[in-house]
Amino acid sequence: MKKLRIGIIGIGRIGLAQLEAVKAIERAGYAELVAISTRDEAKARSVCTQFHVPAYFTDYRAMLAEADLDLVHNCTPNVVHYEINRDILASGRHVLSEKPLTVDSTQSGELVALAQERHLKTAVNFVYRHYPVVQQLRKLIAAGWFGEIYAVHGSYLQDWLALEDDYDWRVESRYCGPSRAFADIGSHWIDMAQFLLGQNVSGLIADFATFIPTRVKSTSGPDSSAISGSSAASSSVEVDTEDYAGLLLEFERGARGGLVVSQVSAGQKSGLSIEVDGSKASARWSRGQPNLVLIGRRGEPEQTLQGVGTNDAAYLSASQPVSAQKALIDNFYRSILFGETPAYADFEQGHRIVRVVEAALESQRRRAWVTV
Repeated sequence: MKKLRIGIIGIGRIGLAQLEAVKAIERAGYAELVAISTRDEAKARSVCTQFHVPAYFTDYRAMLAEADLDLVHNCTPNVVHYEINRDILASGRHVLSEKPLTVDSTQSGELVALAQERHLKTAVNFVYRHYPVVQQLRKLIAAGWFGEIYAVHGSYLQDWLALEDDYDWRVESRYCGPSRAFADIGSHWIDMAQFLLGQNVSGLIADFATFIPTRVKSTSGPDSSAISGSSAASSSVEVDTEDYAGLLLEFERGARGGLVVSQVSAGQKSGLSIEVDGSKASARWSRGQPNLVLIGRRGEPEQTLQGVGTNDAAYLSASQPVSAQKALIDNFYRSILFGETPAYADFEQGHRIVRVVEAALESQRRRAWVTV
């Protein structure tokens, strides 16, 4: 059996999550993690020992030049996504990139063109569409079970940046890019909405706010080995990215939408929710119960759509938690090896979402409706 040889660049929180998913997939026999890259050599040695990874590099370019790889995961901070993704594609490897794909749509468009030119597979780490029940819901919507789709609305709320002394590299645009809350977590919601409806966002109006304009930095620098030149700085950091975003949306075939995104909502750890309103029925899903969709019809009791890996609309009980991260990676690998139908977002879809983020930034600046 053909086995994909995998490398990972960036071993922060997301990189470790993807590494663990890859190690779980290794047991199926068609993938092998052969190398990682991080500038922190002590961390690299520790991770290789803990997870039995054969090799590490402190420069991703050396890994691309020296390691025998078929596919590379890019788990680095936002502002270096473009350069690293470009270098991976130029080296002839398939790539799974952390989101957002880039912080600039010119860059993301170049990556789409490069991947097509090199005939390489690409994916963006929009994980939430990979819960089986979300996949089922998309099929029901596409089949017309909900009727004409009127609207989609919801939120993504967190509290991990709710205090003045909550610092992370993402609060600074020089590391994160010009948008934080919307590009970082709102992009997940936009991907889910477009995936479920089968419609892209065509226009929007956005309102951004930064409620904590100054934060106390207690770390020695951004938690990432991929950013060079980070060093100890003043304990006071001026924040130039948004804590909150509110948007009204229009989709290609006329559906409307509403989204609230916040990283300063006390008590919310990862409050992602989405609701779809159709002419025949409505649906509600949240990350709090990721294997369950609530179905509403006028004049009828609320029903539940549950599922673990089923391909139909049967009402099934979830027997165990589903790893959406593992499901995404597995689908990506299997699409390369066995021609499995992609359910993941590729670079072209990631590019569209970069354009949505740019449109939201433009709308905030102009205080006006913007066409995507």
